[in-house]
Amino acid sequence: MENTKIEWATHTFNPWMGCVKVSPACKYCYAERDMDRRLGIARWGEHGTRVVTGEEYWRKPMKWEREAREKGVRYRVFCASLADVFEDWTGQVHHSSGVPMWRMNVPDGNDECWGYKEVLDDPNTGTPLHLDDIRRRLFQVIDATPSIDWLLLTKRPENIPRFWPSLWVSHPMPNYMGHADRMRSRYRTNVWLGTSVENQEFGEKRLPELMKCRKFAPVLFLSCEPLLGPVDLRSIANACRNCDDIGGCDCDYPPLGIDWVIAGGESGLEARPSHPAWFQGLSEQCKKHNVPFLFKQWGEWLPASQGGNNGAVHEWPDGEISINVGKHYAGRKLDGEVHDEFPHSSIGVEHV
Repeated sequence: MENTKIEWATHTFNPWMGCVKVSPACKYCYAERDMDRRLGIARWGEHGTRVVTGEEYWRKPMKWEREAREKGVRYRVFCASLADVFEDWTGQVHHSSGVPMWRMNVPDGNDECWGYKEVLDDPNTGTPLHLDDIRRRLFQVIDATPSIDWLLLTKRPENIPRFWPSLWVSHPMPNYMGHADRMRSRYRTNVWLGTSVENQEFGEKRLPELMKCRKFAPVLFLSCEPLLGPVDLRSIANACRNCDDIGGCDCDYPPLGIDWVIAGGESGLEARPSHPAWFQGLSEQCKKHNVPFLFKQWGEWLPASQGGNNGAVHEWPDGEISINVGKHYAGRKLDGEVHDEFPHSSIGVEHV
């Protein structure tokens, strides 16, 4: 999970594993599928488990931070591909060995001493660990790695304000002694916040919630993968708070309410096809309003007009034909082009 094959990230980091399905995009969840096949240590669902990754793994972001500084570049870390950082799950988290985790009461009062055991011999020696505890530690890691842009993608953008901690930053004005004061802030220059939008319904539910988080991060983005229907961002985004003309004013607010759009089809044995017009529509909207667009993949299904004649066939009501040719053959060219656009980081250092 260190270096990743995901086209829009350089690394992947999972503070924990496990989630609850909340919308149609989750139906054939690759994370649940892959975890069941490879590890089988996390049970999905409200009554499942959330499994915290190991200490050695948690040290990797500091290694990436040192590498990025030495190279003078910025890494993009997708967090979390096997969970949702902003899930409001309230159960006790588990260790990767399968036993519950506890915050141990130690004499020096260090509340970050964690342990794992099926049952505590003395209930006074510790209290159950929850996602809030793991989330707090995650943000400590994020704040300690300023050379990394953390891409937090969620299907629960309405929870972001509730789970978003503040941090100490230098005050822009020196105090009366001429020294820089420190103040609390909720804005993080090294976090990009994204939400998943698979169709118009969930675009209308999630995009407005994401747009409320502009005060937290410099980049807001959408992941339209798997794309299960057309999405008209222009009808959702309150593009300008001062006028009604989308993209036609001089305001600084992003024309579509966001800074980046990722789109892609579904992969896996039960993958559902995506109509090419859905991707073309997103690409055209982004191009018109100067929003970077990244087409990640067709997934398993490719339009017949782009090649391939062996595989299951899906005929759309408008006569368009999609063929299940497999993810590798389908590739990631849309209208003959690879779309690999990225937003600018808030910090002027080249990304790798």
